[in-house]
Amino acid sequence: MNIPLQGSHISAIHTQSTQGGSISIAVILTCFNRKEKTVQCLRHLFAAASQYNTGHADGEEVHLSIFLTDDGCTDGTADAVKEECEGQEVHIIQGDGKCYWAGGMRLAWGEALKRQNEWDYYLLLNDDTIMNGNAFEELFKTHQYV
Repeated sequence: MNIPLQGSHISAIHTQSTQGGSISIAVILTCFNRKEKTVQCLRHLFAAASQYNTGHADGEEVHLSIFLTDDGCTDGTADAVKEECEGQEVHIIQGDGKCYWAGGMRLAWGEALKRQNEWDYYLLLNDDTIMNGNAFEELFKTHQYV
């Protein structure tokens, strides 16, 4: 099955049964001085969620909560993310610049786990992932297939 995603890593982990209504997803990312890539990733992520939400007559909607580790960025990534994601639920966790990808993902996931019973899925993204508009539709189809 062709998942419509571009980027080096994406994973979705299902945590509980969702039947109609709202699908809550904790999105886990980490970044270090990649402001443009991170903002572009989030822009495409929100556009894909919006496309999914407008395409379902049954009212099923995806609700995203972003957990982003800013691992000591000096290029203004955190401010750019806040501006891009105004009105969205975004949690920025500060790293010390020594987390790298795995440590940053662990920090962000740890924050999301504090509210673990709120999420239907966890979506782990690299900040260079570009999601196509139908990405959520395909991810949910793949989940049902598996």
